[in-house]
Amino acid sequence: MKRYSLQGKQIRPEREEFFKRCDKELNKVNAFYADKLTEASRKLASFGIIALDGARGGDGCVTVYSKAYRHTHRKKTELRKLKMAVGELYLSLVLLQNYQELNYRGFCKIAKKYDAKFTCEHGLQWRADRLDTSFLYTERTRCGQMMLRLETFMLQLEGGNKQKAMRGLQVPQRGVEQTAGQWMTFRIGVICGLVIALLLLIACKVWDGSHLEHLKPLLQLYRGSFLLIEFLLLAGLSMCCWGKSGINHVLIFELDPRQHLSYLHVLEVAGCSAVCWCASVLASLHSSHLSVPQQLHPLLFHSLLLLLLLNPTPTCHSRSRRWLLTVMWKVLTAPFRPVGFAECWLADQLNSLSPLILSLWEMLCFYTAQMSWEDLQAGSFLYTERPDGEMQSKVVPCLIQCFPPWLRFTQCLRCFWDSGHTLHLLNAGKYSTVLLMVAFAGLYNTARESAALAVEVNAYLYLWAVATCVSVLVTISWDLRVDWGLLQGNGLLKDELVYPKEVYYYAAMLADVLLRISWAINILLAQMKDSAAASTASAVLAPLEVLRRSMWNLFRLENEHLKNCEKNRAVRDFEFPGRPVNLPEQFLQEKLMDQDELDKNQHSASAVHRKPTCLPFRYLR
Repeated sequence: MKRYSLQGKQIRPEREEFFKRCDKELNKVNAFYADKLTEASRKLASFGIIALDGARGGDGCVTVYSKAYRHTHRKKTELRKLKMAVGELYLSLVLLQNYQELNYRGFCKIAKKYDAKFTCEHGLQWRADRLDTSFLYTERTRCGQMMLRLETFMLQLEGGNKQKAMRGLQVPQRGVEQTAGQWMTFRIGVICGLVIALLLLIACKVWDGSHLEHLKPLLQLYRGSFLLIEFLLLAGLSMCCWGKSGINHVLIFELDPRQHLSYLHVLEVAGCSAVCWCASVLASLHSSHLSVPQQLHPLLFHSLLLLLLLNPTPTCHSRSRRWLLTVMWKVLTAPFRPVGFAECWLADQLNSLSPLILSLWEMLCFYTAQMSWEDLQAGSFLYTERPDGEMQSKVVPCLIQCFPPWLRFTQCLRCFWDSGHTLHLLNAGKYSTVLLMVAFAGLYNTARESAALAVEVNAYLYLWAVATCVSVLVTISWDLRVDWGLLQGNGLLKDELVYPKEVYYYAAMLADVLLRISWAINILLAQMKDSAAASTASAVLAPLEVLRRSMWNLFRLENEHLKNCEKNRAVRDFEFPGRPVNLPEQFLQEKLMDQDELDKNQHSASAVHRKPTCLPFRYLR
């Protein structure tokens, strides 16, 4: 058997295993580093960047003229996607460069500690023979060279604007969020105090007011906005849990790593919305002391929320609002475009927020068919329902509850069309069971309210019960097995867990089963408009479904994060252009001109054109 040797010198057998292990780990690092360098080179070549040998100034910088840098002749959206792709490739190269440096330093420290412990130079010899001749060290400058090319290319895309180019390639800094969030944390604390005080005032008014019976139709209009505020609050807490557990939700949702909302921003938005909600409810309860009629307070509050969402000005987190509206549009047009994770996630949230959509419909009916606009100062409401209002109240709630699962059903069909995986067809079948459950619930309530035969009512009730049992079993199994990745590997759990304690997973599994059952019951109760008890029970079960969905989000993103780790995915993926992106022809001509002629043209054009920019990067090789 051949003995392990360094520089022709054999080492002891008991220490031979250590260096074999080092060689094995070094080969793994070399293979990963070489694979990522090859992938980065392929992406860089797909841009079609032309390497030119330009004239350099005395300080080694390339002089860049404003005429030379003009936007490529492409559509605005295509150019924006190209800039994002360049930025993500640059970020991946930064991460790869850090990977190379950390691993090289780690191996050096291991070799140094070995020599210090055993008082020998075998570690130094291993470093000289294996580490310094490995691919990890000999190709250590490749990342920097490709980063310089991307810097120059981004500058060309930004029309020679150095600040915009560097802003597009800026590497996100760690720890900035914690430092900048101190003042925001103080604001959130103040908002929490205001919300608690306002809720106490509302509770005292409702507890003491026996004359508020006529205000129930008005106060019920706030149920949907309450669910929205609850969802935003739980979303902020979920983002905090993801951050503390190391789950990269920014990558999963394909957000801009350089500019996105933190959990503090989401909590602040939820808190401000809660303050406005409490103030509007209090204004409705004390409308006699105000000049605004009590019927208008819910309308004004919901109009404010809609205005903030559709606000075209660059205020109130405009980038995040545009992202949300864009994803929402993709959800609504799912059959006609490819579907990503963010679109599927948002459609899943709409399935739990169907009471919110139903509440918006009820508010629309209230202000168009039930409330009398003739006398806004009246103490009670004059009902002027339309003849077809009764049929609308039976059919529309059923259609509204069918709308979110229908969106997910179409998304699954589109995913199957794009990928051909039968798993998407099974997922579509899961949502078809939800559609059947909602349909039978609507038929049962329609037959019950129209005083149909007992046989017909019982038949629809039994069909609803069967569809509900099937749907609950299928959705629970899908949640645990597919969405969360549980029930496989480590007992009832999985081989790799992100959250620290296993009891979290077992508690979530039990809670998911119970809350799924309450969700199915709420679908039936939400359509019973003639029962006060059913309306009260539905108002209690709806927030529980939002709570279940937030819990589902925690483990759903954990499973997606583990999939990204298996694929070694650290940045967003973009479709790179099929045709080369060449520099403008005028740029090529100027680079071929003599340097003296360029200087002469620079002085003659200084009165007309802006001052030239000096590119402080090495030019493309």
